Amino acid sequence: MEALAGQPLHRLGSPEAVVLTPAYERLVRSAAEVASDGSAQVIMPWPPTRMSPSAIVSLLSIAAISSAEPVQITIMNERSLSRKRADDVRAVVFPYARSTHAQARVVQVDRHGVGEVHFDHLKRYLDGESDAAKDYHQVLARVRKLTGRASDGRDYAEFEHPILDEIVPHGPARGERPSNSSLLWRTRSKTDIATHKRSGDADNPSNAAYYLYTIRAGDRLGMELRGITRAPDLLILDLSRTARDRLGWNWLKHAGDMIECMREVHPTAGILVLADDPWTYQTARFQLLGTKQTGRKSKVTPALGHVVYSPIAGIVQDTNQPKLQFEGGARIEVDGFFGDVDRNIERLRGLAHRLSEMGDPAGAETARNMIATVRRAACLPGSIADLSRFLERETSTATANDRLATYRVAADVASLSDPRSLASQADAEAQVTAETIGVMRSLERATPMSTLLAEAIQPALRSSSRSAFVFRSDMVAEFAADRLSAAHPKLTERLDAGIIRVGGARVLSTITAMPSSLRNQFKRAVIVAPTRSAILATLAEPWLPEHVVILADADTLAFAARDADRLAREIDVPALAVRLRAFAARATARVSEIGRHAVHLDSEMPTDDIEFPPGSVVDLSGGSRGERRLVEISMNNGQRIIARASTGIVLRNDSAATTSFIERPASQIRKGEEVCVIGPGFVERARTLVNVRATAAGEIREYHLQVASRFGAIAGDSVNERLRVVVSLMREPRVSIETARYWVDLDDELDKPLHDVVPHAPHDRETFMRFTGALGIGPKLAESFWLWAVVAQRSHRLRSGNIFHDAFRGILTDPHAALASNRNRSDDIRALRAMAEEHVATVAETRSLEVT
Repeated sequence: MEALAGQPLHRLGSPEAVVLTPAYERLVRSAAEVASDGSAQVIMPWPPTRMSPSAIVSLLSIAAISSAEPVQITIMNERSLSRKRADDVRAVVFPYARSTHAQARVVQVDRHGVGEVHFDHLKRYLDGESDAAKDYHQVLARVRKLTGRASDGRDYAEFEHPILDEIVPHGPARGERPSNSSLLWRTRSKTDIATHKRSGDADNPSNAAYYLYTIRAGDRLGMELRGITRAPDLLILDLSRTARDRLGWNWLKHAGDMIECMREVHPTAGILVLADDPWTYQTARFQLLGTKQTGRKSKVTPALGHVVYSPIAGIVQDTNQPKLQFEGGARIEVDGFFGDVDRNIERLRGLAHRLSEMGDPAGAETARNMIATVRRAACLPGSIADLSRFLERETSTATANDRLATYRVAADVASLSDPRSLASQADAEAQVTAETIGVMRSLERATPMSTLLAEAIQPALRSSSRSAFVFRSDMVAEFAADRLSAAHPKLTERLDAGIIRVGGARVLSTITAMPSSLRNQFKRAVIVAPTRSAILATLAEPWLPEHVVILADADTLAFAARDADRLAREIDVPALAVRLRAFAARATARVSEIGRHAVHLDSEMPTDDIEFPPGSVVDLSGGSRGERRLVEISMNNGQRIIARASTGIVLRNDSAATTSFIERPASQIRKGEEVCVIGPGFVERARTLVNVRATAAGEIREYHLQVASRFGAIAGDSVNERLRVVVSLMREPRVSIETARYWVDLDDELDKPLHDVVPHAPHDRETFMRFTGALGIGPKLAESFWLWAVVAQRSHRLRSGNIFHDAFRGILTDPHAALASNRNRSDDIRALRAMAEEHVATVAETRSLEVT
């Protein structure tokens, strides 16, 4: 850590030296500790901050190399200062995504310090010895020659030093690696440093001394870990909110599988868990990494954990960062609701649990989606009908429909009520789904939060001091202001005068940045429908008004109170601990008063933090890693589509005699054309018309039968011989026999219940079509399998426009093929095409975006 502190860092493009934040100091220290002794630790920075595993490994590598012991060597009969070989650093990150690198790309490592250290290491190899470490030191020693001059002959501050993300190469242990994963990938592409020769061994995952192995959420863990030939020093298990979303609802099981597999394949590796939530932090320490003692009444010894107060988000902070003082928050009030809404949520939670036990994870996920919808609707500051009228008045019918899609349960109810589903049996007596429909109908007329807010606004209307009302998003804040202004004419005057401020999550930050004389005029803050994490993050703000009121549903309050109490015990900041305990006491008391019955909070997973829907953007840019140019298509109703240049976009064909749709690449879309926007609103309604999951499950079974039959008919005495034939016919060098083996290993899938079948198929379309072609499956049948057996099976909780876009695009642009392949679904397909007319918008403008 002393060696790392001596390495100057810079914000991207800034000459000023900066230092690591307390969060990253702790993260790097813990990474060094677990890598040294093979232990396990759990780290939680607070307030929550985005953590970059790439940055942790790069900083750890800098520290290891810089701390190597100096030694005198003889070069051409002269004594020179060199260094002993440094500790290697090889780490695994799971679950990996490109966002892993985001923070590490805005921090630069000073070229003088890092270059000199690597040059000292390079001197050891002047006698002719060569290995991967030599290549590594040789490349990084060259950064001393950087001047900031780019390939175009101009000088840029952002190219004077390398960025943190290019200090350590990364990529999977097997297969191709992305172009921006090699050592100095950015600097080499922008400057003339690439003209020097090198062996390339430092970028080879098989023998690299410093490497970050990436394993994605959907990868086969055992295969990926066994592909790492030299044991890694540590596993970085990312359990932040974003990473948990990648793993899905059952993230705890996936995390446990990864730990178990790592300990089996590479038992000497240490484990560093990154958490940003008190419940996750506690669960990782006790359940995932805890050691159970022997005996009948044995206790679990938790893994070592650290909660680090780090008020500055990011990797670095100014060298003389002033110590923050906590002000305000002396009086904390809490109010909430339970009633029919939360009773229905508890019954839905029970249904989800039953479906999980019955082996229907898809049905369980649907039930949890309904929980999210009910909670989201109940927390609106007005009824769903009011919101609909507001959105239609302020935006357009299409945009309103798109935003309102997250407040509809019809599609989920249809899925659970399908007679072929296990959910219809599990819910036959309880009738929870029918009850949910009734609850949602009542929320169309009024919500519990609207009543709470109507009471909370009264003191602000009478007070001479200023008040702030904080909502989850600006859209919801505008809706609340519009609705309340109609009932309270005085509110409009106070809003215009700034006596009452209404806005999204940034309102408090805006007030905090004001001069103290103006800031201290705000005596009251009302936090409306915050998430669990938002409550705790708000309490961690250095400045708060003296009086803070938190309005939320009983579930959120109960779990937030539990988390606040735990956090108060873990964090070493007395002023913050006082606030947390005050909130925990008041929230626990209020939850008890409004009648929420006791729940085993320690064993029950907390409710999801349900955010209100964001802006109306359909993102179709995922899935293609090679293409870097994006196209943004803006509609005249405010919607936007972001897609790859080659992505097919659905247009309405006005030249045809009847309603029809055609497909055109996004790069060829022009102003004035009419596009069918396949966004969240479209998908939500389409899922009601076409039972996507049931169709997908049936298509997967048919696809597996076709593959098994055709693969068995290929000439060959063994599976390996037949696989060699298939791989040869595919003419795709990237596909190995072991990769193709997974696609034909179908015995278990053929025996599974229909609802539990998982497609064993390539994940990208080109490889899928090559594979099916090698088996003799025709292109039209293969296209149908791709749309319904692969694309439609993906979780609709992820970018729904991107997930179902290909499937619905095929139905709209090629209806005859869709009808021919799905004769029994002809009515559904025709209804879907008719509904698509309501989602047509005119293109206002298009522009190109460059992915960096």
